[in-house]
Amino acid sequence: MGTSHYIPGRDLSGDKFDCQLSFGNMLVGGQWQDVYTASATQNFDIGTRLAIDDRVFRYCYASTAFTTAMKACHFATADLGVNTAAVAYAVGTETIIVLDTATRAADYYKGGYVWIMDLATPLYHMYRIKSSLAAAAADNQVSITLDRPVHTIIPASTFVSIWPNIYSNCSSATSAYASMVAVNLIPVAQYSYFWGQTWGPCFGTAMSALPGAASADRAIFFNSDGALINGASLTTNGAQRAGYLITMTSGGGDQFYMLQLAP
Repeated sequence: MGTSHYIPGRDLSGDKFDCQLSFGNMLVGGQWQDVYTASATQNFDIGTRLAIDDRVFRYCYASTAFTTAMKACHFATADLGVNTAAVAYAVGTETIIVLDTATRAADYYKGGYVWIMDLATPLYHMYRIKSSLAAAAADNQVSITLDRPVHTIIPASTFVSIWPNIYSNCSSATSAYASMVAVNLIPVAQYSYFWGQTWGPCFGTAMSALPGAASADRAIFFNSDGALINGASLTTNGAQRAGYLITMTSGGGDQFYMLQLAP
């Protein structure tokens, strides 16, 4: 989705910092946006990856307000399981039509994925989505352009599952049916763009007992509201792992942990 760019800069104190921008681009006319700043205007492609020292961030869109900092947010979009249009696509095709009964803005699916499955062939493959056209609900379809030409024939009316970019609909709403994708460093207003941390040393909001309070309790998990749960406090199977506690905690707990979502 883009190339890597080395960006030297200076923080507010004048000290130099180094960061690496990749897997996305600054938009034409966009402004540099610090990781501690939210913006009502989009400045980068959604999902753009920013590495600063040993921390990694992704450029996100907030579909709800985040009133609390340092809690994880989840991806609030379910998959769309539908068919392609009733035409066959030849090897080398880059643009396909997918049935979709919702109104979609241009590039709604940009940076997302499409999973193509034809049981008769059998054909199974996944492509990243380079762009998508705007579509009205009455169209019952949307045109998507893939990041590379298809490597085999796609029969007419082939079943697909399609997802927009996983950072395009970040929500703070509590949900036991959604996975966390990033941690917001600051409170973020609804419909704003921000850098969500996905990897590296991080500080979290603990749900109840602090992680590491119990002996050999090093793994950390996410509660359904994005707060941290220590392993000893888990009450359900299948909780999403957040990472592991960094600090030695003999005699007490801590919230300084190694976040392990997307490197």
